[in-house]
Amino acid sequence: MIRKAINQNSSAKIIVTGCSAQSCSNDLKHIEGINFILGNKEKNSILKYLKMPEDNYPVIDINPIKHLKRYDTLSKKYLGLHTRSLIKIQDGCNNFCSYCKIPYVRGPQRSREPEDILKEICVLEEKGIKEIVLLGINLGTYGHDFENKILNLAKLIRMIENNCRKIERIRLSSIEINHIDEDLINIFKTSGKMCPHLHIPLQNGSDRILQLMNRPYDTTFFLDNISKIRTYIPKLSITTDVMVGFPGEDDQSFTETYHFIKRINFSKLHVFPYSDREKCLSSLLLNKIDDSVKKDRMNQLLKLSKELHFNFMKSNLYGIRELLIETLKTNKKGKIDAYGITDNYIRVKINDFHGEKGDLLNGRLFEIDKDYMLAKILH
Repeated sequence: MIRKAINQNSSAKIIVTGCSAQSCSNDLKHIEGINFILGNKEKNSILKYLKMPEDNYPVIDINPIKHLKRYDTLSKKYLGLHTRSLIKIQDGCNNFCSYCKIPYVRGPQRSREPEDILKEICVLEEKGIKEIVLLGINLGTYGHDFENKILNLAKLIRMIENNCRKIERIRLSSIEINHIDEDLINIFKTSGKMCPHLHIPLQNGSDRILQLMNRPYDTTFFLDNISKIRTYIPKLSITTDVMVGFPGEDDQSFTETYHFIKRINFSKLHVFPYSDREKCLSSLLLNKIDDSVKKDRMNQLLKLSKELHFNFMKSNLYGIRELLIETLKTNKKGKIDAYGITDNYIRVKINDFHGEKGDLLNGRLFEIDKDYMLAKILH
């Protein structure tokens, strides 16, 4: 991708930054045509580097990230806004899962100051944004690094509700099962703005593999807490991440994962194959899995994901959901079809639509069409 960018843009300044630069600078510096190789700490200062004379190229600035204590905020210009906006509130991770490089390339967990978060959201709501998605590398740890430790994710959401009243939907990105506490569950129960959807990474359904992964739970803990969450938040959509082919994942471990996923009854799966990463402890493990086996297991889980997603959509048939219109397209008949997303994360299509992009409407879901549901707007 880097070489393609260089070849297609001979007069452009080529900047490689972020996690790849942080971890692979020695390899990158041998690629002719890269002007800047900047680490995660340096990426917020790109404009400063662009002012450097070309005699200094290539500029390589990679500093250790493990000692970072504060969240660095990048100033924004809100161009090309969509109907939903991603709000990053946290960075870094202290978990050190055995397969993951994030603690080494993103540093320790750091939370963004609430005043800065609210300021950004207030700008967005004045520009007509209806839904925000709160995200972070380890979202549920928000506030854990603050000295007074009195602010957490649930309290931040309350602050957003109280200070940014034009925002109508709040969605969470990925959050670990051990971070969904009573405070957060209570937010879902009492708030009229929280989208009933949680993405909770499972990674594997075998306790033996979870232990090798250094995940902070076992299957009993995961199942018990999912049951608890569903008790308080009915009709909740729960999606997940699953990794196949972790070292030592034998047929029995994969079968355990397959049946555990069915038992949890997720709405949809994101499936990834394992691969070794430099510095990660899992790369030292024996009993690596062949690529052909990984591919077969991925296909099995992707097929299961389609079944789970179909069943979830089927359970929503003829129900009324809140729809956010994200895209408008002119069909072959010259009429407008609208595409959007429900509060519980179902993609929808509305034929012969007469509203506008960004509308937040109630609609009845009346038919399943592949990965979409067809909806009729209720007036």
